Amino acid sequence: MLRRAVGTVLALALVGTAAACAPQDDGRGTADGLAAALTEGDVSGLAFTTAADAVQEELAGILEGMDPLQPAVSVASVSEPEGDNATATLNYVWDVPDTEQDWTYTTTAGLVRSGNDEVPWQIQWAPSVVEPSLQAGETLALATEEAERGEILDAAGEPIVTERPVRVVGINKKGLTSAQAQEAAKELAAVVDIEAADYAAKVEAYGPDAFVDAITLREAAFEDLDQDELESIDGFLAVEDKLPLAPTRGFAAGLLGSVREATAEDIEKSDGAIVAGDTVGAGGIQAAFNESLAGTPGLRIAAVGEPAAEGAEAPRRELFSTEVAAGKDVQLTLDPKLQTAAEEVLEDTDSPSSIVALRPSTGEIVAAANGPASEGYNTAFLGQYAPGSTFKIATALGLLRQGMTPESDITCAAEFTADGRTFENADGYDPAFLGEISLTEAIAHSCNTAFVSEYENLSQDQLADAAGALGIGMTADIGLEAFWGAIPREDNEGTAHAASMIGQSRVQASPLALAVMMASVVEGELVVPRLVDGYDGEAEPAKGAELTTEEADQLRSMMRAAVTDGYLANLAALPGEPVIGKTGTAEYGNQDPLQTHSWVIAAQGDLALAVFVEDGDLGAVTGAPMVEEFLTAIR
Repeated sequence: MLRRAVGTVLALALVGTAAACAPQDDGRGTADGLAAALTEGDVSGLAFTTAADAVQEELAGILEGMDPLQPAVSVASVSEPEGDNATATLNYVWDVPDTEQDWTYTTTAGLVRSGNDEVPWQIQWAPSVVEPSLQAGETLALATEEAERGEILDAAGEPIVTERPVRVVGINKKGLTSAQAQEAAKELAAVVDIEAADYAAKVEAYGPDAFVDAITLREAAFEDLDQDELESIDGFLAVEDKLPLAPTRGFAAGLLGSVREATAEDIEKSDGAIVAGDTVGAGGIQAAFNESLAGTPGLRIAAVGEPAAEGAEAPRRELFSTEVAAGKDVQLTLDPKLQTAAEEVLEDTDSPSSIVALRPSTGEIVAAANGPASEGYNTAFLGQYAPGSTFKIATALGLLRQGMTPESDITCAAEFTADGRTFENADGYDPAFLGEISLTEAIAHSCNTAFVSEYENLSQDQLADAAGALGIGMTADIGLEAFWGAIPREDNEGTAHAASMIGQSRVQASPLALAVMMASVVEGELVVPRLVDGYDGEAEPAKGAELTTEEADQLRSMMRAAVTDGYLANLAALPGEPVIGKTGTAEYGNQDPLQTHSWVIAAQGDLALAVFVEDGDLGAVTGAPMVEEFLTAIR
């Protein structure tokens, strides 16, 4: 009996010793879990001294006004337990968009032993766990002060896009029944020419006292509406406002882009940089340079208490702020006079069209106009079309590099068959220039068969190299996306190569690319275009030997003959420096007869241009008068 009692006492002593030596939970794990949950905004799975659901509801209310910002919370330290209590110190970092100035602070959270081995600590909840000065009933609220948007300037530094008056037209539902609001929406939609069903649904979805915008109009466009009819509509309201706008609705529209209120998608993609109510650039320069133009909004974070009485303003305590920084202006190389002239030339075209003009001496793009049928698409930069006979300038350069001269004889037959495909000249080709003619005459009169017949003497690689020396296929970052042309080198035999000799098959270019080709001929070297002042984008020439001064002189002499003796005779008598150029017609589609792209490239003095109409006649018929009108208008 004595031996058994001694053993029992010894065993108890050992248990006590083991318990004393076991590591104690100091609350660090609980603190880490709290920090992680606060970062996620969901503490419903933690153990509190009060109901976790109630804590989560209060936390959600505190943070609701901070969307889309979220804090990163970490544990700074956990105090040594004093009896059943410890204190966790938490570090908060709120990443403030568009600035290196984060909102940082520390808070504390009390920890209490629970007496439960599975959940050894509980958290003492208080609003001050989120922000140290926060009191019961207060919430956090984020507000932004939008920066003044920068202007888009022309080459002379004058505003192109600046704040201009507009009217936001809509229905004020206050005082209207649902039926009256619906009827008013349909009436207004008819007046301003928008989809009635869509607008009526929008009006129905808004609150009973809301103003529901239908359309935003320039002041002049608003004044053109029937004012008596508008005033007769129940709830009609036109709110005065200002928006960054170009001089006219269509002015360089495909190039400049527009400014609109941020969508949910814009906000989601911005990582907090854009909030509801902000304006953003949409397309063109406005989108490409949005960050610079938009500036940095000011930010205010406040603790908002409960109003003292119904209808009273809620008290606010500012906790953090950043200063607003105005957007920077973006200066373009556009010349408004030339841009306007180009748009007026295109205003009656009924298919996508473009005029691009630039200064060969500097590469400055002074006009980039798109016709109304382009419907806002930047045909000037992004269009991908067969260049047709304008590409004969590149082919001629390739032939010069094979030993020909502008005076060399070349055969212009009525038709020529290459690998089973028969090529002919354009309808109305002057028979006086059939047979043996000079390379210059082949350019001036645009003999298709003369160039196609050389397809076995000029490889596709040599053709592509010559085009590359004139800028076709280069890469250049001018601030906006652009297509610089393509000559597939793999089309090195048969009809594909033969058709490439006259800018058909899979050869493609944009109006900008052909304007660069024309400018390079004028300047005697590859011209890299510029659109945005101070924007130093990278440029890389296409593969191929550089254009020489002698080659450029020869090309200019042949292109002058296209004016003095060929299809651009209407430009011969224009006042000023001599005009040089080349017409182009490219067949496309499946209709019978085939449809045609109409092209002209031309230059006068320090101005090179390309004119394009997607569905036109011969370049001499459609494009040549447009070039004459443009060059006459800008004098």
